[in-house]
Amino acid sequence: MENLVLSLSSLGTIARHVDKIKRVAHVMSPQIWSQQDRQCILDCLAQLLLEKDYTLLIARHLRPLTLDLLERNAERVKAGGSINHDLHERLCVALSKLLSISPDAQTFGARYFDNAPPVFQRLFFTSEESSAVQYGPRRMKLRDLMGATLRFLQSDCAKFRMLWDWSPCMSLLLTSDVMVRWYTAHCLALVSHMTDNQKTIFLRKVLTSDEILHMKMKGLEETQQLEFEKALVLANQGYVTWCQEKANKFTRGQVVSEDLSQNVVAVCGVVLPRIINQKDLVLVDSTCRNLRRLALAVASQKPVLLEGPIGCGKTALVEFMAAVTGHAKTTEILKVQLGDQTDSKVRDIKGKNMLFLMVL
Repeated sequence: MENLVLSLSSLGTIARHVDKIKRVAHVMSPQIWSQQDRQCILDCLAQLLLEKDYTLLIARHLRPLTLDLLERNAERVKAGGSINHDLHERLCVALSKLLSISPDAQTFGARYFDNAPPVFQRLFFTSEESSAVQYGPRRMKLRDLMGATLRFLQSDCAKFRMLWDWSPCMSLLLTSDVMVRWYTAHCLALVSHMTDNQKTIFLRKVLTSDEILHMKMKGLEETQQLEFEKALVLANQGYVTWCQEKANKFTRGQVVSEDLSQNVVAVCGVVLPRIINQKDLVLVDSTCRNLRRLALAVASQKPVLLEGPIGCGKTALVEFMAAVTGHAKTTEILKVQLGDQTDSKVRDIKGKNMLFLMVL
């Protein structure tokens, strides 16, 4: 696979906003970074991503690395074969903030929660279990967790409605925290398929008129801030290049493919979820260009249509992409030959010699 080269020139901007980055100041100061230096910096950035005040700042300036940083944190959460509940909660809150601005966060979240507890996992703990959990000084508040829960529901209601047991959330409707009641009520309204009218009546039973008005104003502010953040993320693409030469052990303010988490892979400069079985493909210039376009589409979760004459490499590109992203099983690749014997309604879609790739 080619060597990704990502400039971390934006670290200076991040450092001006975050004191914690000074922990790696001694590493950033030399002009030449060793692989150990780069790992130290990436691990620090991954930890910083979990700081709720800096999550969007990191994602804004290091957009190409978002998936890698999320995977690093997932490894920390599940290190040692057990769940670190403190890190899990912080990762959930950070991830929820990225859902609407990062396709990488959406795909990561879908995979992460297949083997992870719900955001509001602490509601299931007995008093004995709760006392055994070791929380750090930045323990998430219940309002943070329920706000994150609502964002996950809004991003994919069908998935999370069925995935989690929502019964413990009922007790939160009686809490004194207005924000917890607001978020919880909206979650339960989505889970129970309430109509707009039913939700309005429900909210009036849970909150006072003044509380509802206050939370609506707060919601408008958050929406405006989010739209502004989306624009900032798009404006900070990050400087990414790639080449086919072997990666250097020492760099000048850059990270390379070898520095990435073992759970991600770089495909022509685009970071994607990790590979299991990789097929060989000769990466000539035209192949790299097409792979990059395909990888960008996969990263953005868009359906793709490849068109070209027989033997031009459409199938090879898709099979290679499937292999490096761990989708090489027969059941995960469906091939349909469009020919004279194919139903006319299918053939009329776009001709014969093409390949449809739907990213799931």
